[in-house]
Amino acid sequence: MKKMLTLAILMTIALASTAQNEDYMNMKQFDVKSGKIEYKIEGKTKGTKTLWFDDYGRFQYEHTVTTTKMFGMTSKEERLRIRDKEWMYDLNLVDKTGTKMHVDQANEMLNVVTDATTDEQLKKFGEDVQKDMDMKDGGMETILGRQCKVTTSGKLNSKHWEYKRIPLKMSVDFGGMLGSSIEEAISFEENISIPSSKFNVPSGFEIQEIDMNQINGLLGLPDDEE
Repeated sequence: MKKMLTLAILMTIALASTAQNEDYMNMKQFDVKSGKIEYKIEGKTKGTKTLWFDDYGRFQYEHTVTTTKMFGMTSKEERLRIRDKEWMYDLNLVDKTGTKMHVDQANEMLNVVTDATTDEQLKKFGEDVQKDMDMKDGGMETILGRQCKVTTSGKLNSKHWEYKRIPLKMSVDFGGMLGSSIEEAISFEENISIPSSKFNVPSGFEIQEIDMNQINGLLGLPDDEE
């Protein structure tokens, strides 16, 4: 989990590096307008993930079903993550609970990194992070007929394949009993028509709103001060 959190922070920093003069709500997440991608998940945790997206990723619907076997016990998880122009939802389909965060607050997360930082300082910060994590350019590889940019991290024992800013494969070696985890796209329908109703949030969930102070605490960042 620590490595996955580190990866999430690195992705936030990378996003901040490209979004210093653009707000998160309106910026393109992907360089493909719409699509449906099916992934398989292998390792101690096995399962499937399906991602629908539209408007260059400003709308997303991600459904994940996984089964984990540890210490002779089996646990199942089913989650739904939805993003529209204003809100990001993380829903647990097993116990019908979830959280939501306003997209504006994602802007605040970026501002923590970018405020009072020049372009040159931000670029150097990103370069320092890449050096610390031993992140290297792994060249280009083909997945589902698409040329993907490959990035490796020696410190995190991870490898990431990206097509037009869309992740098509990720492998992480957690070491020890957790072993390795691989998430890989097995089908990709690109630039398709997706009904707007696909991104509606289902009813019957107990949803709690997350505020910025909670996010800052998780990432070890200072709270905003007036």
